[in-house]
Amino acid sequence: MFKDIRSIIGLHYFRKEVEKTNRIRKLTNLRDARKIGILYNLDDVPDYEVVEEFVTQLQHDRKEVKALGYVENKNLINRFLPKLSYDFFSVKDINWFYKPVKDKVTDFIQKDFDLLIDLDMKDNLPLKFISGLSMSRCRIGRFSEGSTSCYDLMIDVNASTSVNEFIRQITHYLTIINNDGKNTG
Repeated sequence: MFKDIRSIIGLHYFRKEVEKTNRIRKLTNLRDARKIGILYNLDDVPDYEVVEEFVTQLQHDRKEVKALGYVENKNLINRFLPKLSYDFFSVKDINWFYKPVKDKVTDFIQKDFDLLIDLDMKDNLPLKFISGLSMSRCRIGRFSEGSTSCYDLMIDVNASTSVNEFIRQITHYLTIINNDGKNTG
């Protein structure tokens, strides 16, 4: 019950923060994007390997990629050492409202990515904070009723969809978008 109350208050605080966010919006396709941010929930090694493969593919296509993983299990973070393109944060790095407060998260939010791709399949409030406050020009994530203020493009997949399949869906839609260069905000 305490966690539910904390989540409700956190969502209220999140909505107030997102309302204050002012950013330049521009729908960008995968081909034209140069700087890409990737958010993901890190539950286990297979999810990390899928994200790592996606990051490697994007870097092979000459994209500047920064990945930020959220680890709910404090002990799991020790298994994944930060690399040049990867950072991690855990439950110890969020405040009472579930807002991440670590410097590397703040830097990620402030970075002017062409695309921010949120691979979270669970609606984690700390990742929602990052997506909703991100200064990225185009934010992409999974469709959910409570996340419409976070994303410019939402992909509707069911809860049992794998991260790998979700990446395929995102890649498909970001490939077929015709970037006409117009700003949307």
